[in-house]
Amino acid sequence: MVLIYIHKLTARKQYIFRHIFKRLLEVPFQFTSDLSVFIAHEGPKFSYGNKPLGDEFHIWSYGLLDEVGIDDHDIEVYKWEDLPVFFKSPDRGNLPFDIFSACFYLLTRYEEYLPQVKDDMGRFSATASIAAQHHFLEMPVVDLWVQKFGEELERYFEISLSRKRTTNIIATIETATVFEYKHRAVVPSVKIFYQNLRKLRVRKLFRQIGVHLRLTKDPYDVYDIVLRVYKECLEQLPKSLKYHRRILYFFHLGDYNYIDDGVSYRSRSYQELIKHMADYVEIGLRFSYANGIDKIDKEALRFESITNRPLSKTMTAFSKISMPGHYKKLVDMDFIEDYSMGYTNVPGYRASTSHSFYFYDLDYEVQTPLRVYPYALHYRSIEHFMLNGQQAIVDKLLRYADQVTGNFIVVFDNAQLDLKKRSHIYTILKKILTYHV
Repeated sequence: MVLIYIHKLTARKQYIFRHIFKRLLEVPFQFTSDLSVFIAHEGPKFSYGNKPLGDEFHIWSYGLLDEVGIDDHDIEVYKWEDLPVFFKSPDRGNLPFDIFSACFYLLTRYEEYLPQVKDDMGRFSATASIAAQHHFLEMPVVDLWVQKFGEELERYFEISLSRKRTTNIIATIETATVFEYKHRAVVPSVKIFYQNLRKLRVRKLFRQIGVHLRLTKDPYDVYDIVLRVYKECLEQLPKSLKYHRRILYFFHLGDYNYIDDGVSYRSRSYQELIKHMADYVEIGLRFSYANGIDKIDKEALRFESITNRPLSKTMTAFSKISMPGHYKKLVDMDFIEDYSMGYTNVPGYRASTSHSFYFYDLDYEVQTPLRVYPYALHYRSIEHFMLNGQQAIVDKLLRYADQVTGNFIVVFDNAQLDLKKRSHIYTILKKILTYHV
C-alpha cells in the first residue's frame, strides 16, 4: 500500500488519486493528514503539498485540486525528458510538475468549460485544445505520465508494481442510416432520387432503382460482411487475445429530421437487424443530432423496447458533446458507458488518455457513475489519405495505446463500409482487429 500525506482531502483529490492508483497503477493507497502516522509508515509513501515535510519523496502541488469552480489557468508546456508537461514544479519535488493537477485538468476536460469559439456544429474545436496547440494530441500523455510516475516509485522505493493488463481494441460502427435506399419512407426516397437525377449521378440512379426492384443489394447492407470479417480476424489471433478484440455497433433510433433522415426506427426490418446483430456483437444507441433531454429519454426507451435489454452504451451523433451539459443528461438517465469523447475530423486523444475514466462534474464537484470511453480515431479524419498514410497514423496511435496497455478505439461510419466505394476501410478494420505483438 502507498501512503499519501496531504493537508486537506478534497473531492478532486479523491477522484484523481483513485483514477491513477486504483485504475491505472492498480496499487492500493491511503490518505493521511496525521504526521505521526505518516512517519511511522514503513512502506512506500510520499507527501503531496506546497513543500516537503522533510527529505521524503515529495510531489509539489500546483493548487488546482484545492480549488472549487472554474478558473482560467495559464498553461505553459515544458519537457519531462521526452514528454510534454505543465504545472511545472519550482524545484521542490521528486517530479518536475504536478502530475495530479495536470491529469485532472485533462481528464475533466477543464478547458472545455472555459469560454471558447465553437465549430459549425457547436462543438469544442480540436485546434482550441492545449494538446493540439502543443503538438501532443496523438499522445495519451496522462497514461504516459502515470507509467513514468510508476517507474519513479519503483526506482525510489525499490519495489515492483505489477500491472497485468492487455490492450483492448474496439471497432465501433455508428449507423446514422442503416440502409441507403431500402426500407426508406416515400418522401426521403423521392428526395434522394431527385437529387441524383438533378446532379446526373447515373450510377447512383441505377443503383437506387436496382435496390427498389430487388435486383441488387443495398450499398449499406454490409452487416453480414462485417461479421464475417470479424470472425476471420478472431481466428487469426491467439486465444488469449480474442476477448480483447471487439466490435460495437451503435444504432440510430431518433425521429426524422433534415439531418437524421434514415430508415424509421418503426421499420420491422430495421428492428430485426438490430436483434440479429445483438446476437453476435455488442450494440448501443447512437443519439440523434438534436439530442435534447426529452429526445434522449424517448430514444433510450425505444432501444430498450426493441432489444429487451437495458441501455448501457451510448454515442452522440458527430461527437456533438458540450461540457458538461450532454454528460449531465446521461448521468440523469443512469447510463453507464459513453463513446463520444473524441474528434471526428482530427486523429488523437481528446482527453489525452486511452483508458476509460469516470466523468467528473466540475459544476457540482463530484465524480459521477458515467464512464467515458475516449476514441483515438474517427475514420472520417483519415479516409482521404492514401493507404500508407492511413496505416502510419493508425500505427502511431496504436503503438501508444499498446505501450500503456489502454484501449484503442476507432469509430467507423456504416456508410463508409459500402463495398463499391474506393476505400481502404476494410484493410484498416482488419489491421486493427488482428493486431498483436
